[in-house]
Amino acid sequence: MGPIFDPILLKQLAPHEPPFHESMPCLPYPNFYYALENFVASYAPSVTYSVHRSSIIVGASTRSEINMLLMLAAYAAVCRHEGLPWRYPGNMYMWEHFCDMTDAGVLAEQHVWAAIMDVAKNEAFNCTNGNVFTWKRMWNVMSKEFDVEYVEYKEGEEFDIEEWMSKKGEAWDEIVERNGLYKTKLEKIACYAAFKLVANFTFQHVSNAGILPDRGGVIGGLLRDHEGVCVGAFTEKFPFSINPMALKAEAVRRRMELAIE
Repeated sequence: MGPIFDPILLKQLAPHEPPFHESMPCLPYPNFYYALENFVASYAPSVTYSVHRSSIIVGASTRSEINMLLMLAAYAAVCRHEGLPWRYPGNMYMWEHFCDMTDAGVLAEQHVWAAIMDVAKNEAFNCTNGNVFTWKRMWNVMSKEFDVEYVEYKEGEEFDIEEWMSKKGEAWDEIVERNGLYKTKLEKIACYAAFKLVANFTFQHVSNAGILPDRGGVIGGLLRDHEGVCVGAFTEKFPFSINPMALKAEAVRRRMELAIE
């Protein structure tokens, strides 16, 4: 969907019915990503392009303020520093319903694959990790990883994490100093307005990935040598019904065959 900066339109947002498919039309709202796609497409066929539609992006990064993992880690660090419970900052709908994510490494691999495969020219691709989760289950798992007190979410206990974290700059500075971290300002490494938006969706944030409308599937991937250099790529379509786990198994098989070749 991308960012909707108009506060009136944001409240009127009516998303497509999930799971989201690449073939779905643009929503009737001004959107930076739509404008960017149209701009790039206007240069075809002089240039080819590909569109990559990720989910909520997570990954190892110290400077990506829209990185959900970094937001969660910083929030947990502040809670642990102040001895406070780690509360879920969203609504009951997102607490209980499915969501997906995109690892930054997976997204990068898809970019490389699309750049060298003819079948990817001028096409749009969803990009997710291929599985779904609920925040209800994930929150408990992450609380153990971050060593913070888990709190079961209850209806009516919402709080504004954007406002709450905006007052924790001093606490973050203390965390940085105490742990000898690279000196950063909290507002420069995490955007809690984005976290607040995602945690309060009223629809399941789930994208179709690899499964075609006719229940067939598509796999694609890269082959790298021991130094990480890309030495090959593949793509394959299955016209018969196949589930995501089977697609993953086929991708492994195809990568092994490519390595032998």
